[in-house]
Amino acid sequence: MNYRIIAAWFVLLVFSTPVLAITEEEISSNLNCPEGGGCTMLVSDCQMDSALEMRETVRGMIAEGMSEKKIYKALEAKYGREVFATPPKEGFDWIVWLALPAGIIAGGVVVYKISRKRMDDNEIFEYEYEQFLQERNK
Repeated sequence: MNYRIIAAWFVLLVFSTPVLAITEEEISSNLNCPEGGGCTMLVSDCQMDSALEMRETVRGMIAEGMSEKKIYKALEAKYGREVFATPPKEGFDWIVWLALPAGIIAGGVVVYKISRKRMDDNEIFEYEYEQFLQERNK
C-alpha cells in the first residue's frame, strides 16, 4: 500500500508543471528607464531614482497578485508606450516585427536575381573567344 502512495506522489511530481511566478527582474528587463533625460538603459540595469522607483512599483504590483499583463497595462497607462523595451505585437507595431523577415526574404530575392545574371563558364569562354578573334583580325 505504501508503495502505491509513493508511486503516485512520484508520478505527480514528475508530470506536474511548475507554477511560474513572475518576478520583478523579468518584468523590469522588458522596460526602458522612464527618466526623461535621455537614459537608454533597461530598468533592470539602471540605477537612476526613476528606475529604482519603477522597480519598487513593480514589486508592489506583484505582491498584490497582479498578473503580468495587468502590470504591463498599468505601467503603460502611467508612463506611456515608450516604457516598453520592445514594441507590443499589436496594431501598427506589427510592422516592426514583420520588417526583419520581410527584409531577409527581399535580400534573398535580390541575391538570387544578381547571381542569375552572372555569366556561366560557356558564356565567359565565348566572350573571351570573340575578344581574341577581334584582336586577331586587326
